[in-house]
Amino acid sequence: MDTHADHLMGICVRYLRDHQKAEDAVQETYIQVFRSIHRFENDKPLIAWMSRIAINCCLKELRKTQRLSFQDTETVFEKLVALPEIYDKLNTEEILLMMDKLPDHYRIIFNLHMIEGYSHKEISRLLGIQESLSRTKLTRARKILQENFLINYKKSIV
Repeated sequence: MDTHADHLMGICVRYLRDHQKAEDAVQETYIQVFRSIHRFENDKPLIAWMSRIAINCCLKELRKTQRLSFQDTETVFEKLVALPEIYDKLNTEEILLMMDKLPDHYRIIFNLHMIEGYSHKEISRLLGIQESLSRTKLTRARKILQENFLINYKKSIV
């Protein structure tokens, strides 16, 4: 059975990549939850509120260690061919491994938007970037993931 701590740990590992730092972020999350429990709105799920706090703790840690940079050091990506039949071969573990290989600035926005459900407007406020940059980073993160998947797919059929 998953506990709230397991759920929060999963979130923190996705953002921080380091289990020790993720554990620290979970602990900081609980501290923040207890400090601001008076702001919790009972009409919303507790775990959703705690998840947002965990994400903010992770982003704070990334800012502190200067791993949260959104400067435009982009490379040009070739257009990728969509091969719908290969997407059925993906499993959750493979997706998470590929996500973990994304550069921080892509992975964080991908996590916030695709997994946590944040809008680009919310992401822009959280990260202090333009909404258009959030959209661009998400598009490029998707392309990198597609490219990595196509490379891995080709290896598996050879």
